[in-house]
Amino acid sequence: MLQATATAVDYVRARLIWDTVGEMDGSTCVWRVAKSVEPNADATVWTVRVRDGITFSDGRALTAEDVLFTLRTFASQPTTQSAYLAGLDVKASKARDKHTLELRLTSPDGFFDLALAQSMFVFPAGTKDFSKALGSGPFVLKEWARGRSSLLKARRDYWGDDGPYLDEIELLSVAEAGARLNGLKAGQFDYAGALTLATVRTEKQNPDLRISIAPRELWGELAFSMNLSVAPFTHPEAVQAVRCALDREAMVRSVTFGLGEVADDAMGRHQDWYDTSLPHPVHDPDKARRLMSSGGLKGTELSVRTSDYEYGPLEGATAFVDQGRAAGLRVAVDKVPAADFYADMKSLLAAPLKTSFYHPLPLPLALSTYYGPRASYPFTGPSSDTLNGLIKAMHGAVGDDKRRRSVHDVQRYLQKYGGDAVFARVPTVAGAKPTVGGVKALGFFDYPCLRDAYLAA
Repeated sequence: MLQATATAVDYVRARLIWDTVGEMDGSTCVWRVAKSVEPNADATVWTVRVRDGITFSDGRALTAEDVLFTLRTFASQPTTQSAYLAGLDVKASKARDKHTLELRLTSPDGFFDLALAQSMFVFPAGTKDFSKALGSGPFVLKEWARGRSSLLKARRDYWGDDGPYLDEIELLSVAEAGARLNGLKAGQFDYAGALTLATVRTEKQNPDLRISIAPRELWGELAFSMNLSVAPFTHPEAVQAVRCALDREAMVRSVTFGLGEVADDAMGRHQDWYDTSLPHPVHDPDKARRLMSSGGLKGTELSVRTSDYEYGPLEGATAFVDQGRAAGLRVAVDKVPAADFYADMKSLLAAPLKTSFYHPLPLPLALSTYYGPRASYPFTGPSSDTLNGLIKAMHGAVGDDKRRRSVHDVQRYLQKYGGDAVFARVPTVAGAKPTVGGVKALGFFDYPCLRDAYLAA
């Protein structure tokens, strides 16, 4: 089960079989297995109250011990979730009773509730074979062919009051977006995620399809990430030159077909934590030319490490070659095979300039994931002492107002001194037959919660 979220369809299957501690709805935590999650005064201890009446598919009751076992397992394994649980003191945490969990942290974290809402799938305490771990979700796995399909059967003893509304769900794994669209149009599928942006234009008049775009807070964000510890970006002038050379409006028109929106060198727009007072970067090719012709930067060549592992990064890098030329910047594209781009993480992090596609995360978690002392993916290089201090203060903030202000402090610093030029926000597209309703995005748009789905007769 710990390997179950490698792809979008695997994630959907996991969400149908295993309940989560909680999940995000916009910028708000919605608790599932947990009934409530509350910090103490300094956010070093979090109390989780587990909902009564939940059972696994074999009938056994789900308790706080199961949740504690789950969190300890995720924290100890090389999973995405382990990074979010890095501050959990697994030995000191304990189940106080069947429905109360006391989670102790190694340092204050006022945003630990957001971490608990990041796909923490709950399975029984003592589970050894996670490929066969029982779940408490609305469906059980009936048939499965790796990389091809899954057939799931509804649980009629499911604890929730939100379904399941279908007797069975079949999930099909189709890697190519065009094949997903063709299968949808041919009636092979009822729903298809991760369609191309071009689909919005080509199919918007098709009465046999309903094309939908994710809510804006769930859009991905394209950036040029500059490693501030590597030349030429040890010179602040080089960072400013890249930002001034970027024509963000043109990027939105060409890369997103006009469907996206400009980003202001800051991620997380439309989330509740986003600082809406941030100034808009100005496209100033003349200033970029002056900056790159000064001092030791004259004649500098820039190479953008990128790939076509998904739509956007390569297209953005290619467009920047012309934009850079217009601003006197010599830019080349270093295209890496899709399978190697993230596989060679050491080379990626060390590269002076690379494209980044930031998938939607709650903004405080995103900031900690990419910047600061505990960053899992420090694409812009080691953080300064000032930024480390701001990240630490952010996690020490308790209460909505203090938390929001602390996030704004980090954003303002990054926009002024950081190495990310976040230039465009990219919508994700899904399609469904008109008879399908109730499918909504919770988290990544490509990973819908089918718990709420129904098929009209």
